Amino acid sequence: MENIIKEIIFTGKVLYQQGLVNTHAGNISVFLNGKIYITKTGSMLGFLTEEDIIEVDLQPSDKDKNASRELIVHREIYKKTNAKAVIHAHPIHMVSLSFNLEDKFVPIDSEGELFIGEVPIIEVEPPSASPELAERVSNLMINYDIVVVKRHGSFIKASSLNKALQLTSDLEYCANVYTLVKKL
Repeated sequence: MENIIKEIIFTGKVLYQQGLVNTHAGNISVFLNGKIYITKTGSMLGFLTEEDIIEVDLQPSDKDKNASRELIVHREIYKKTNAKAVIHAHPIHMVSLSFNLEDKFVPIDSEGELFIGEVPIIEVEPPSASPELAERVSNLMINYDIVVVKRHGSFIKASSLNKALQLTSDLEYCANVYTLVKKL
């Protein structure tokens, strides 16, 4: 468990340093041995401590009250997929693009074609911490590693936290390239 906590703390710092989350936004989780290790609600990802990461069960319980509000989404992703890590971020270029793209983002750069591929964009009300969001995102994640929620942010699942971090960074890079090219 100590390694998981270190990985989550490191990932939070990178997400914040790269501008993929603002001070009190986003959340990170890892699934191991039937337990979810997730950041607390309201924690600052760039400045996480051990106390900001809690262990909850795959099934809802009283321990959930301090977990990130998006636990409902993380939990459904773990129930329906083979994911071992989930990152929910607010990459500014991707969120901005989501206002104008209908139902998918298709990167135009070679890195995006190689690592990202087509990314579904969904619109859900409410767009945060709702059963509707958990259902839609987790169902899409059976076939996709990345889902963008219009006007809100990205959910990324992977086999490791490092891979989820890479995909989060790649998504924002591709969205930035797309935005710059469209401006030219």
